[in-house]
Amino acid sequence: MKDTHDRPRAPPLPGHDASPHEAIQSSLADEARPLRILLACNYDPANAATVCDHINAFVRYSRHEVRVLSRVGEIFDGVKLETFDAVVIHYSLFLAMETFVGPRSRRALAAFRGAKAVFIQDEYRFVNATLDALEACGVDLVFTCLGPAEAERIYGRVSGLGTQQVLTGYVPHWLTHYPPIPLSARKTMVGYRGRTYPAWHGEQGREKVRIGKLFKRDAPRFGLSTDIAWSERSRLYGRDWVKFIRNCQAVLAVESGASVFDFDGAVAARTESFAALVERPHPIPALAKKPSYEMLRDRFFAGQEDQIDIAQISPRVFEAIALRTLVIAYPGRYSGVLEPWRHYVPLDKDHGNMAAVAAVLRDPERVAEIITNAYAEIALNPAYGYGTMIALFDARITEAAAGRPGAEIDERADAKFRRAFPFTPVDNPHEMRRPSLARRLAGRIVHRLGLGELAVRLRRRRGRKALES
Repeated sequence: MKDTHDRPRAPPLPGHDASPHEAIQSSLADEARPLRILLACNYDPANAATVCDHINAFVRYSRHEVRVLSRVGEIFDGVKLETFDAVVIHYSLFLAMETFVGPRSRRALAAFRGAKAVFIQDEYRFVNATLDALEACGVDLVFTCLGPAEAERIYGRVSGLGTQQVLTGYVPHWLTHYPPIPLSARKTMVGYRGRTYPAWHGEQGREKVRIGKLFKRDAPRFGLSTDIAWSERSRLYGRDWVKFIRNCQAVLAVESGASVFDFDGAVAARTESFAALVERPHPIPALAKKPSYEMLRDRFFAGQEDQIDIAQISPRVFEAIALRTLVIAYPGRYSGVLEPWRHYVPLDKDHGNMAAVAAVLRDPERVAEIITNAYAEIALNPAYGYGTMIALFDARITEAAAGRPGAEIDERADAKFRRAFPFTPVDNPHEMRRPSLARRLAGRIVHRLGLGELAVRLRRRRGRKALES
């Protein structure tokens, strides 16, 4: 494994190291021509905006010629990989699963002689399958959320594989342009949207619901209004999510990640199967009987938590800071980005300091001071913008492509590719509206009738016809 695992560096800030990434500048200065890069992904503006932000960044900031291929399944059918210098698999496609990257496409990737890179998130899932796929496809470089030591433990078994740490997301520049709503005009004091994760995610997964439940329980005692929920039905996307954050004086947050790495899938399979089998449903959800977390932990993953550290700052934190909303969060490292009491209000994990947190919320000037610090020092800091991530990507992919066979320049093939797979990025996916009721109902009907695969085949057929024309 190459010893080339660098962490993105930040300019001088409280609690941060200051060091420019000189390798990026020297590498870019020495390049003869931009590389032709194929970015394979699943671009869905109707889903999480942070995924679209990440994909958009390659097109917006890279000095290379990036062609985006948004496809699932046999993603490389009809695509001439030899016309590219490098192929990148985005984290919106799971290389570990053939439903996302099919067998023919894996063989095509393995035969490709240019540079090959993969972005991976949620690395605690499908670990062995991911490693096998990386090895079989001959991937050169993985962009990982893991730090150097953890990355060596996970990816060190794949020969010739280099790693580079990146964050799960960066500050979306569009959000920094929204004018702040005065605190006194915001409808909610503290808001949160969580999600219930399977028990095998461990304590780190449980925190994502616990913080909301405990805060919602205690808030009335301190006179705090809340809008807190953790069901799938309560999740918000696009414009609705931005509106929600802007109308909260503060939002809750925890570090992203999970406490358990499930290498072979056995932990998830056993835990989820057992939990489903012994559950006792009830028409009244509050009366349903489910196995306790402690029982599942002791049976299926005792002693397996916190063996590999994957905790990071969440893109949600960057969104809140960019929209000038206070962050109340459990203490953590947050990738070295946040300083407690300067950029966020720390909430003890037992919620024992709720009185101190409530006192801050009742002091508009103190709230405004922390929001201002975070906005000026993080949201407007280029080190935490997508441009910095892409500059690092450009340098590392250039390094990986050095000495490899160059792309077979074929402008006609390139024109056919763009006709067959047009890509129109949504500049600000955070402004996407929720699909209409008619569209949502149509989607449900297609799903229930099992017509999804037919729709995919029709889209593929249109793509092949465009390539042949």
